[in-house]
Amino acid sequence: MERLRSAPRGQLEAVLEQIDVEQAVDAICGNAVTGLWRREQRRELVQLLCVERAAELSPAMRARIVHALRRLPQSQVVSAGIRSMLLSLTGEPFRDMKYLLNATGDSHDLEHVVFERLTPADRDAVLAHIAAEAASEPSHDLRILCDIDDTLKAMLHERRYPHGTVYPGVVELLTALDDGRAAEPSRPGDLTFVTARPEGPRGLVEQYTRNALSGLGLPPHAVLGGSILNLFTKASIKERKLQNFERERALFPECRFMFLGDSGQADALVGAEMLRRGPEFVVAVLIHEVVPVEGAARAELEAAGIRFHSSYDEAARILHELGLLDQAGRDAVVRAVDEASGFVT
Repeated sequence: MERLRSAPRGQLEAVLEQIDVEQAVDAICGNAVTGLWRREQRRELVQLLCVERAAELSPAMRARIVHALRRLPQSQVVSAGIRSMLLSLTGEPFRDMKYLLNATGDSHDLEHVVFERLTPADRDAVLAHIAAEAASEPSHDLRILCDIDDTLKAMLHERRYPHGTVYPGVVELLTALDDGRAAEPSRPGDLTFVTARPEGPRGLVEQYTRNALSGLGLPPHAVLGGSILNLFTKASIKERKLQNFERERALFPECRFMFLGDSGQADALVGAEMLRRGPEFVVAVLIHEVVPVEGAARAELEAAGIRFHSSYDEAARILHELGLLDQAGRDAVVRAVDEASGFVT
């Protein structure tokens, strides 16, 4: 703590770069148990980093500090510090910090920080700041919400592929969407997986889901999970995914959204409700048809704006026609599907 306090003005970030910030937070403030007896140390650290000298820190370092603070016991001090850090930036630097927080690689992403770690008053202040920033600097970035089971992988209702198969072309499609529409293609955090799988204790199920997605060549992404209660009915699955949608909408109001789901559970209904709630916000909903949708039900969903597909080369062609995927991205997906089918030598 003394090393941080004594860093010359303008040199604090250089000092922080030389240490493991998370370990430093633990060493000074203790963990969830020992931290109960270190309230004063916690207050001093939060005041120093998040208030007194935050202006010296880059958006990336501020995101690292906020991510480290999530390890501390929940308290008004920590909540106020995170709020101060999030409100300390505007414009593109603020947006950069948001995206970095949303691509931490664990369950403590932007959604967790804002909706689980802040007091109601601090949350309202942060969401108001996000909304004001979005109004002053709207973006054309495309954020992708993507289901997992039977959308990314054959899992529940799919019978054409072995269980656990990653669908041909889906990784290429998500990569092309993430790269092709981002204002800064290298900026992480445009892709979010939404699932009704329960969060579990300490975010273990979300982390398990992330581990299962690693190694697939996907862009940096977040995962929004569900509750154990959401597993029992399609209605509860729908409500949880819509809650995830509303949270994403509140966190990234400057962006446009698209949703990729499947016909095995409630995704088509979720997509139709997304389009109804935010027609200016949601630009496309594509449903992977693993269970046939026919007759009046299909006509009603298509009238609501839902587009069905049976393979990802078909999905790529639809998105290209909508102007959401460039020709190079479309061709990459078609080529990947053809190669998986053995059509390309």
